[in-house]
Amino acid sequence: MRTSLIAGFSGLVLTLAACSPGQDLRVEPELPTGGVSVNRLLSGEAFASAGEFPVNSLLWRASLETVDFLPMASTDPFSGVIATDWGALAGASDERFRVTVFIRSEALAVDSLRVAMFREVNEDGRWVAAPVSPLTVRQLEDAILLRARELRIAEEA
Repeated sequence: MRTSLIAGFSGLVLTLAACSPGQDLRVEPELPTGGVSVNRLLSGEAFASAGEFPVNSLLWRASLETVDFLPMASTDPFSGVIATDWGALAGASDERFRVTVFIRSEALAVDSLRVAMFREVNEDGRWVAAPVSPLTVRQLEDAILLRARELRIAEEA
């Protein structure tokens, strides 16, 4: 059921994006005719090239790359929200994490980014909420900002 719900919602979003006035955002494999692939649409590259990405595209791409160690639950480039599903770090089966990234503006700035991190520990076969160190959250935000700056430098070169 979940897979069909996600597929249906994704289809709706892609259909609406393809119908945006004044844009040619066909969802198809990358072709020399100017179509946009699903990967480019979800990564934000399609919007960045069209100049209509509502949040900072460098922060968006850096966030996706930085949290790729967790399974992706949802991404919404229009609201700037990236949400992961629960996932464990390598070698840690007794705890799991979930992350939500909020990109709040088009500026490449510290105050444009907010990260919420959730942690659960396995106690006798059931998952129990556990605190996350503010330092851990800050380190994740710093990693995203550092990657965004690297992407900007690479674009300028």
